[in-house]
Amino acid sequence: MSKPADAGLESFFEAGAREQAAAAAAAGEHERMLRFADCRLRLRFAGSALTDLITTAFAPRLLEDSGTADATISLWEESRVPGGAQPVSWTEADRGARGLVGGAEGDRVVAIHEAGSMALTMVDRDAGKLLYRIPDVASLPWWERAAPLRAALFLALGGPHRHLVHAGAVGDQQRGGVLLAGAGGSGKTTVALASLQAGMSYVADDYLLLDTEAAPVAWNMFGIAKLDAGHLARFPELALETTISAEPVPDEKAALDVHRVMPRALASSLPIRAVLVPRIRGGHARLRPASAGEALLALAPSTTFQMPFDGGRVIGALAAVARAVPAFALDVGDDPSELAQAVDRVLDARAAGRAPAFEPISAGAAR
Repeated sequence: MSKPADAGLESFFEAGAREQAAAAAAAGEHERMLRFADCRLRLRFAGSALTDLITTAFAPRLLEDSGTADATISLWEESRVPGGAQPVSWTEADRGARGLVGGAEGDRVVAIHEAGSMALTMVDRDAGKLLYRIPDVASLPWWERAAPLRAALFLALGGPHRHLVHAGAVGDQQRGGVLLAGAGGSGKTTVALASLQAGMSYVADDYLLLDTEAAPVAWNMFGIAKLDAGHLARFPELALETTISAEPVPDEKAALDVHRVMPRALASSLPIRAVLVPRIRGGHARLRPASAGEALLALAPSTTFQMPFDGGRVIGALAAVARAVPAFALDVGDDPSELAQAVDRVLDARAAGRAPAFEPISAGAAR
């Protein structure tokens, strides 16, 4: 990746801050405060439409007060800028993985210009300030509506022992939870939805904040789960509560607002007792022991591919989790109830200090 033309990220950031202020003056400024673990994040919006769109996914993390914040994200639409928004100061050749511009050791300002949504995220590392600009609300794609600001949250909340991770987590407050690890399509959401339907607590099916400072803890980020066509067929009761765009694009997933529909099921956090690595197999569900290496291989690639904004330092945190708790592979079968039984089996065994039974799980077996 070449260096951006004239290396003007810092001046572009300053101009962007002025642009957001002008958009807010024209459309009205709206402020919301969020809390993730022990971090408080202030969102400053230009216009009510963008406010409503972004904060829907963050409903479980909203705070009533407007006190001090650890970081601030200022958000606006290009279409709201009086006189028009400034063009970016880099070329396509300057953009690296996932749209990363800059990011070298010592760079104060980093930009992420995403190809799919054209969302622009910028961070001033020294000031703890971030900018988030989109073309307009109407053009924001479905995945960004369901799980917004991922790049900004990765940069704002990350630290030596805390990272935004591509994983799921389910369980309960008494026994703790399992971390669901794997690439897209591996079965994370299927296991999470089966557990949710069975009455377990839900932290995430796709993205969460992982804290490894003492023992691993998974923290909720978003209140929305995403269901593809297969999930809608497999979980008809949950499917009734989903929404989708009036004119969905190909491969668009339906949104299940867990916070609104099943508020008691959504947990702000769960201590992680095991890593569960699902894989779609068919037939009956089955558990087997897995190594720490298998757990890390399921966790690290998808996170580093989707959010390569820290030079791979997240891998150290994921490796710490893989060393701290046991891992199990879960063959995802045809009956969702068997998946919830598998999670139960792992958590019961961890609570009793023994290994879970590894025989196949039969539908209708007592939980």
